[in-house]
Amino acid sequence: MSRDTVLVLTGFDLGALPVVRWLADRFRVVLIASRNATNQKNYPAFVESAALAEEWIWVDDLFGDWATVRQAELWHERYGVRHVVCLDERGLIVAARLRGLLGVTTGQDLRSAEAFRLKHRMYELLEGAVDVPSFAVAADGFDVREAARRLGTPVVVKPVDGAGSKDTVVLRDEAALDDWLGTHPVTLDAPVLVQEFAAGDMYHVDGLTAGNEAYGVTISRYGGSTLGYQEARPLTSAMVPLSAPAHGLLTEAVRTVLATLPDTGGSPFHAEFFLEENGHVRFCEIAARGGGAGVGPCWKLAHGADMFRAHALMQCGLAGEVLPELPAQPAGRYGWYLESSPEGRLLGLPDRCDLPGVLEYNVTGRMGQPHGGATSSIDAIQQFVVGFQGDEDERKTFDELSRWCAQHRLLVPVSAA
Repeated sequence: MSRDTVLVLTGFDLGALPVVRWLADRFRVVLIASRNATNQKNYPAFVESAALAEEWIWVDDLFGDWATVRQAELWHERYGVRHVVCLDERGLIVAARLRGLLGVTTGQDLRSAEAFRLKHRMYELLEGAVDVPSFAVAADGFDVREAARRLGTPVVVKPVDGAGSKDTVVLRDEAALDDWLGTHPVTLDAPVLVQEFAAGDMYHVDGLTAGNEAYGVTISRYGGSTLGYQEARPLTSAMVPLSAPAHGLLTEAVRTVLATLPDTGGSPFHAEFFLEENGHVRFCEIAARGGGAGVGPCWKLAHGADMFRAHALMQCGLAGEVLPELPAQPAGRYGWYLESSPEGRLLGLPDRCDLPGVLEYNVTGRMGQPHGGATSSIDAIQQFVVGFQGDEDERKTFDELSRWCAQHRLLVPVSAA
């Protein structure tokens, strides 16, 4: 019995690890992987996964090299590609373009991919449905200065297609604006979004979506700013209790957002909102993929399902297998702690952490190699997944983790070898 063919694009720094295994038992898998998606640590696992594929190749620039398109067309002629799977946000528009090119009817189409990837498109579609910040798209320094002066500082400047708060800055006054302009070319390499600064605590909302509906929703509050990595401050997140007002307010908000934007064809979502003291909700952004850092592990603990596996299956039209698995409510409260990567050479970290409440501990820093500082909100040297009892105050757990990290981390200046 012949099997449908699924094209997998993977640019994760995890290689093909689980994706091919999730699909190979029911599909013929053809795989295109970024050459830098493997390293010495996970290369054997990549080889094991790639061996399950019918064919596979490496491409230097997976989402920018025309070789990806050429190979997809070649395999389509040979096998008839029925599905395209990509879990990496950087490739969601490319994957959508390939679906259109190959006549694939499952997964996210181009209109939806652009709405969830390009922030100005997202804001335009959501105006009137939720409170979105005032914004402007700037292609050069003149546009940035004009927008900042029109909106009034502080303003946020970020890539229109950014993720992980990378290359995002808050320009708090005219002097900061002038400094930013002085360190960038007049004509920018890529357009940026200049948007009104929003106050309030920042939350992220995660789950699955199909048919513009939300499933398996979790509401979590960030501890500190997602821009704290720029000063090597840790980033924390904790699910809020179901009884918290924020849970109801943000569940309603994300349902409105998903009902307004084009259907993703079935995917995880990762949304961010600001919640002001008076209960007013302001939209920040949403992505049609699983969240980074500890979002996936926490969601799996809460719902007993892997959102990345769900994403792979849903792109193959199998949402009906994924959604019934979800419980009516999360099975507990979970959170995560990221120790941002400061400048220096990392010489030592413990192999384990036995602090109460710590459920998972991962060393993500490059041992022995110099660190120039974090470049995004999820660029960390240690990651912890924690569980909370009832409605306990999570700050105690995070304070203990902060002290533990400071005590056990061995980091020296780069010049000290």
